[in-house]
Amino acid sequence: MLVNKNLPPTAAACVRHAPKLILIAFLTVSSLSGFTAYASAPASTLREKDLNRGESIIAKLRELERLTAESASSEKHRKLVAKMYPGLFVQVADLRAGDLKTDLTTAVFLYDEVLQSQIDSNNHTLDCIDEPREVYAKLCFESKTGRLQDFLKAKARLHTRWAEAVINYHRGINDVVTMATLELIRRERDNDLTLARQAVESLQTLEKNVCNYSSLAEFEEKRALARVPFEKLSEDASETLQSIDRVLLSLPRSPLFYPLYHARNSYANGLFWWRKTYRQGKMVVNVNNLAEPDEMKSSRLNAGEVNYTIAINWRNAIRHAREAANIIEALNASYASHALLKKM
Repeated sequence: MLVNKNLPPTAAACVRHAPKLILIAFLTVSSLSGFTAYASAPASTLREKDLNRGESIIAKLRELERLTAESASSEKHRKLVAKMYPGLFVQVADLRAGDLKTDLTTAVFLYDEVLQSQIDSNNHTLDCIDEPREVYAKLCFESKTGRLQDFLKAKARLHTRWAEAVINYHRGINDVVTMATLELIRRERDNDLTLARQAVESLQTLEKNVCNYSSLAEFEEKRALARVPFEKLSEDASETLQSIDRVLLSLPRSPLFYPLYHARNSYANGLFWWRKTYRQGKMVVNVNNLAEPDEMKSSRLNAGEVNYTIAINWRNAIRHAREAANIIEALNASYASHALLKKM
């Protein structure tokens, strides 16, 4: 499979840092394997070892909060961070699927983004207007520095507090603050579904415009990559993928996040390679483009093989998008069932 090395920042980081790509794949498998439990198990099914592990992770996240306030250039800082990662990813992956795992996994990834931005010296400014989740938008507008790093830390602290409330409840603490936090978590899980539906609908618009082949033989028979011209698909996809990126940045790392993430990247990867074969087909020898390199020839890539790779990316994107739609449907049914049981 050909890999697009020019993915947007959220995906490019995974390509640039191979170990994290492996961890994301591991967390994807872990999340999907535990999805049945996530969708159907009541909140009271957390095991004692999950609670203990959760408390251990929270303690390390609090240490990360302290570390992110220090200079990333110090040797002490680097050693402590290296000691915690990638172990934290493995620890959260071992938790039982549910709110505790979702919020702790989200916090771990957010702190990792903060640390990476410190190492890369990225000081992006915030744009709070386009934040689709109200609770995040509030954190964004409350940021005194206007820096992305501080917004990410505020989100990480929020999810850490939510995880702590889940643990406290299972430890028998049901005070006003704990119960209010659990109610907020439940509302935000509903918001997860709303945002995910928007992303699925956007992905479905792309699905209508690409060709979905089930086999190499079917592809070789028809050869078409899309039902619309490249320029049209590229233009539409650019806007669509940006809207999906907004959703992904506001979704926690639950089993619902990963199929949307992979669907989005499969479309981006397919477009990346189609752009190369399209440019090769459009190249005309004239004074203006004699110096322009043919990337396909310089990379010794066969156009037919690249086109089938594009078709595979379309197929994977459609599969992941449908997987996300199925998860949404299952979660809706689960929430409705739990609500009915509470009324009885």
